[in-house]
Amino acid sequence: MATIIPDSHKDLLEKPIYATVTTVMPDGQPQSTVVWFDYDGEFVRFNSARGRQKDKNLAANPRVTFMIMEAPFRWIEVRGMVEVITEEGAVDHIESLSRKYTGQGYYGAFNSRTTPEQETRVMYKIRPTKVTTTG
Repeated sequence: MATIIPDSHKDLLEKPIYATVTTVMPDGQPQSTVVWFDYDGEFVRFNSARGRQKDKNLAANPRVTFMIMEAPFRWIEVRGMVEVITEEGAVDHIESLSRKYTGQGYYGAFNSRTTPEQETRVMYKIRPTKVTTTG
């Protein structure tokens, strides 16, 4: 059963605040990465490229923790399961995230290293199962 994000902290899921996503390595060690994200009212969503470590980790083990901190004493931790891993809409999603966080498009403007033809974007949808808040 999904956990509801409390109204008191929904704003943290809407602002362009960086999050730390933690996945589990094959040897059981946690692996954390700073990511851009959004929330569609049901899923916390983030984006990566196929073949990166978090992509490999989530393919093998869909458990994930998301930590979003606005200030030292105001934060939300979302634990859950990656319910959807999809390439469909992932390029549009990274473009949307880039506009949210940088005010510009991802390919060409923010990221001149790669093009959509050089990497396969993947969108991950996390269904919250436990939420902890402070502040």
